[in-house]
Amino acid sequence: MDDRNLDLSSKSFEDFVALLFDREVVKPDPPNEYVVADLLRIGEQYDEAVPSSPEVVLGYMRKLFSEFGRIAPRYSLAQIDQGIWNLLGESLAIHSVLWDSSIPVRERLECIRSTYFVFADFVAKSEVEEMETCFYMWWDLLGDAFWWQPKLYSAGIKHGEMSRLDSESRALADGMFETLAHILELPDSRTQDCALHGLGHLHHPAGRERVQKFIDKNSAALTDHPLKWLEQCRDGTVKWPDPKQLVFSLTREGVRNTVSL
Repeated sequence: MDDRNLDLSSKSFEDFVALLFDREVVKPDPPNEYVVADLLRIGEQYDEAVPSSPEVVLGYMRKLFSEFGRIAPRYSLAQIDQGIWNLLGESLAIHSVLWDSSIPVRERLECIRSTYFVFADFVAKSEVEEMETCFYMWWDLLGDAFWWQPKLYSAGIKHGEMSRLDSESRALADGMFETLAHILELPDSRTQDCALHGLGHLHHPAGRERVQKFIDKNSAALTDHPLKWLEQCRDGTVKWPDPKQLVFSLTREGVRNTVSL
């Protein structure tokens, strides 16, 4: 085995969690709210992260998500933020196991559905005034990763072209939509904003109706500013944040009150 490869599947679940979260928080230079120092570049210890057993990594992810409410409080919010960006970001591409056809689609769907507990058992129950950005960007990262996965990219399938998906990819897209819709039902403005943002990036055909239903239900409390953002989520035109032009914080009052459009 190449010593320069970070094989997460060769580690225990406890080591997997510790590698993600039990680390010194390293700030990039220059500072960037949407980029963290990834595990491949810290100390230049590894060149790549390729698991010898993708199914083991998928199982670790599912266990982590399912037990997030128990595991996450051991660490600071900054450590969690750094770990999640490493987990879902492109450098390590740990999320790629979700699109790995060598793993039964049923198991991958179970992992996707387990992400609900991250928001239900941790984000929604948190008493902090301002939550880290990784949760708001969670489904932005996963939604874009789904559409940019090599199988779809090589076939020239663009974001939202659901009719061109094979049955396996369509099942995964449906699973993400169902999970986002479930998260949107949580009675917490922060988790609702995370779900709405994710629906904007997933481009699922049922997403438009689901976001419009949310708009209609909450129309009396909306101003022009948050309505514009909600319409972008509904229409699939919500953009990746530009840290030079957009500042947000995921608060109890909701991200819609602080987004600059």
